[in-house]
Amino acid sequence: MFEIASIHDRVREFLDEPGSDLPVFDRTALLVHQEATKADPDTDKVISYIAQDQVLAAEVLKVANSSFFRGIKKVSRIQDAVVRIGLREVVNSVMVTTQRKNYSSRNPFVQQYTATLWKHSVACAFGAQWLARRCDHVELVPEAFIAGLIHDVGKLLVLKALVSVGEKDKDAPRITKTAADEFVETMHPECGFLLLEKWNLPESYCHVCRDHHRRDYDQGNTLLVLVRLANLVCRKIGIGLRQDPDLILVTSSEAGILGLSDIILAELEIAMEDHVANAVI
Repeated sequence: MFEIASIHDRVREFLDEPGSDLPVFDRTALLVHQEATKADPDTDKVISYIAQDQVLAAEVLKVANSSFFRGIKKVSRIQDAVVRIGLREVVNSVMVTTQRKNYSSRNPFVQQYTATLWKHSVACAFGAQWLARRCDHVELVPEAFIAGLIHDVGKLLVLKALVSVGEKDKDAPRITKTAADEFVETMHPECGFLLLEKWNLPESYCHVCRDHHRRDYDQGNTLLVLVRLANLVCRKIGIGLRQDPDLILVTSSEAGILGLSDIILAELEIAMEDHVANAVI
């Protein structure tokens, strides 16, 4: 039997191996995030960072010229895009564009998971941000989107480490999809925490990765509560690897902490379903 401890050790080794196919946090995205989350962000700096990356610039302009804005003049400059859609939406576009790259893989084993994982991440980002606005935690709106987007990145790390085990140790037992699912589910919170530490991201995001499934979580951590509830909604409406249509959201501790009624939770479900249906994922 291939012991889980050996897989656990292999994932830790994978984090530190030179040339490992690790999920990455794009350098430009990091600069944009660091500047945009300051108390008094320098918009010109953010524009400058984006303008230096053709892919990011094109994505931001695409959002600013989307069908929602049809009927008004198209914009061709990042400055005009920021004015039209706002700095927060520009930052969100940068994060989505750069993180989407992590969910592209040529490996068939990883490919069978990536589309579902990415859809779940996008839905969770939207849901956490929606909740932050709806529950009057305006100061957490930017963080809620990013925390939701990256909360499950540990699953990618585990999957890529499992592939590495098979490639490097030909004598290791073949890992079935059932076993892989169990490894992913069991190990992804800790792995996500370790990966975000490696990315040098703020502790608030690291804690969301580590604690979004814990039973004894910090109920005073509002950012964590927002992401946990968005994650539960995804599970109920069937967006992600785990699905539970019988889940009663209003009885969850997260809904109680945020003071949400059945009506508001139903609104959230509809909003998340609509967002995923209309998003270019």
